[in-house]
Amino acid sequence: MLLGAALLLAGCAALRDAPRLGYQCPNDLRFEVRLYEDMAMVEGQRGFARLQRQPDGPNGVLRYRDETLLAEFGLGLNGRLAALHYANIPEPVTCERVPARDEALGAAAVPVQAAPRAAPTVPPPPPDPNAPVRTNIRFGDTSVGPG
Repeated sequence: MLLGAALLLAGCAALRDAPRLGYQCPNDLRFEVRLYEDMAMVEGQRGFARLQRQPDGPNGVLRYRDETLLAEFGLGLNGRLAALHYANIPEPVTCERVPARDEALGAAAVPVQAAPRAAPTVPPPPPDPNAPVRTNIRFGDTSVGPG
């Protein structure tokens, strides 16, 4: 039983979520990204985006894309830069990685790499509040019970 609990804990540790990597862009724009093996989840001041993984670029640059944005992570000498290529902006926006709180306190820097797991799935849509609901509540003078 103790071995089973240890294996369960090891399995939970293996499924840790991707770290949040913070980036600072020109004009005081900021965003955070979580990189997964199949997609990137980008959250910023202008909203949220899910980008599909693309073939890696030269020197292991991680690439993710949707219909309006191509994002490249791991650029520069230390891999601390990201380039955002928007479909409606002619030049890429270059952003620099912001150290996490524990990195600023001397902890080792989190590498810019895809987490070895798939991204969380999209949650199902919320239920329709006007949809009929089946219950076991009965109205009227019907008998309650078997027979």
